Amino acid sequence: MLLTTKNANAMNTATSINIFVSFILVMEVLSKLLDAAASNGQFRLHPLCSTPRVTHLLFADDLLVFNDGARHSLSGIAAVMRQFKDLSGLDMNPAKSEIFFGGYNDTAVAVLSALSGIKVGSFPTRYLGLPLNPKRISFATLQPFMEKITSKLHSWTSKFLSFAGKIKLISSVIYGMVNFWSAVFNLPKKFYEKVDSLCASFLWKNKVGSAVGARVAWKDVCKPKEEGGLGIRRLEDFQVVFQLKLIWNLFANAGSLWVAWLKGNVFHRKSFWSLEDSQRLSRTVKCMLKLKPLLKDFLQCEIGNGKTASFWFVNWCGLGPLLDLLGTSGPRQMRVLKDALVAHAALDGEWRMPAARSDAQQLFLAKLTSISPPNDLKGDDLFLWKRLSGTYAKFFSSKETWEQIRHHSPVVSWHKTVWFKAAVPRYSFIAWLAFHGRLPTRDRLQNWGLDVPASCVLCSSGIETHHHLFFDCSYSASVWEAFAAKIWPSPPSGLLSISAWNLQARSPPRAASSQSVTIIKLILQAACYLLWRERNARIFTNVATASAALQASLDRTLRDRLLSLPGSPSSSSSLLASYFDCINFPF
Repeated sequence: MLLTTKNANAMNTATSINIFVSFILVMEVLSKLLDAAASNGQFRLHPLCSTPRVTHLLFADDLLVFNDGARHSLSGIAAVMRQFKDLSGLDMNPAKSEIFFGGYNDTAVAVLSALSGIKVGSFPTRYLGLPLNPKRISFATLQPFMEKITSKLHSWTSKFLSFAGKIKLISSVIYGMVNFWSAVFNLPKKFYEKVDSLCASFLWKNKVGSAVGARVAWKDVCKPKEEGGLGIRRLEDFQVVFQLKLIWNLFANAGSLWVAWLKGNVFHRKSFWSLEDSQRLSRTVKCMLKLKPLLKDFLQCEIGNGKTASFWFVNWCGLGPLLDLLGTSGPRQMRVLKDALVAHAALDGEWRMPAARSDAQQLFLAKLTSISPPNDLKGDDLFLWKRLSGTYAKFFSSKETWEQIRHHSPVVSWHKTVWFKAAVPRYSFIAWLAFHGRLPTRDRLQNWGLDVPASCVLCSSGIETHHHLFFDCSYSASVWEAFAAKIWPSPPSGLLSISAWNLQARSPPRAASSQSVTIIKLILQAACYLLWRERNARIFTNVATASAALQASLDRTLRDRLLSLPGSPSSSSSLLASYFDCINFPF
């Protein structure tokens, strides 16, 4: 039985550290009273809360009490709460408390609820912002959470956000909310797909609905920037990292109550390595067991007393898991049981191994001569996790683990042209779409079946493609070349040649190389952005801007941005001064 309570006289937000500390001390008294009552037999423990001993969970004034559900136990808990009231003045509020039963019929539940004066609760219930449910979390269970996500996205559709602003909200708010849940629960695939669809619809269509017709597929959006994406981690793929972290905690976080409970109730008869999937296991444990093959590349152990490291499944000798090295016949030939610990392979401070019968066994025995046998004086075994550099550390890094397990796509040559420290986010996004060829130019609109003219809006003398719009168009060329030619005598003539041009510009005849490259990138992005905006203004508002006026606007934009940026440490002049040295506008 589970009892949840809230104090009636809950304190307001603390106005001083003394009040906060006092509250913690008072609630610590309640914890001690509950522990003492369980020890004295005032109430009996829940059958699955004896190893380790768990009487309650307490966070602030949210209290969960676990017991066997008998009348005797309910009376004992009520007595503890009365004693706590006498000591502190804080009382349990029955109206805000619930009682949950397992294995009781409806009649017994009604009687016990009436005796306690506490209403019967139903699962799922919430604790610390997350649902508690003995059943597997289904898509239907997640509907309230899905509605919360939908509500946030819908509220943002009326704020006239830029694409860059939408990406920031998706990655930090929506994905942050989902990842908080994913770190605790194994959420269904359908849920991740729905969230991705909602986010894609919000990004591309500024509404909450279907994402059909998105300019770039979401799987491509969720790639690192170096590989042509926007740097968002796909939710379903990153779930594996959270599961690996749970496994890491199982081995390395010995002080965790969750780890102690798993070892006492799930892995008490068979170890993590020997336990096989079964219906009685929770979804979380099942997912952990499925990742065993991945661990041979990540988990390593430095032997202390040898009482926690598996002899056959953990890389403790530097040769990888011995079961992979010596094969399935290894346990029989080496006379070490398959579920043995490293400590079982030593006696009286010496390794006890039979003579080698194969080259692999000879390699292992040779390696063993350089490893000290387990010893209690050396302390506990120390588990390590593989880093991106190939070394092993005492901590788990989600970012580095993700980089090692994710699917890698080819690096695009233009990513440094789009994403750099001085970039303006909304300019970068338009440039990103341009490099992907996904801006809705007229040639693409015609391919989609729309009845629109093919001619360029800016010059009316060519078919409007990405290349024509930004480089071949006489209007665009007058803007772009007027600025770019001042930095380098032969500016690029297409998007794909931009990256090579930037590399050449690292040794320009004017100004410091790093500052010139920054200025070049800003000119490119700002020019593309302003030209695309001018093109849309002519279509939707029928207002045209002269080339000279657009050049002046570009110059003003560049000056404002460069003024806000610090200069290079290797250069005595600022970025704005370097810009003036190269470009003397008006021309």
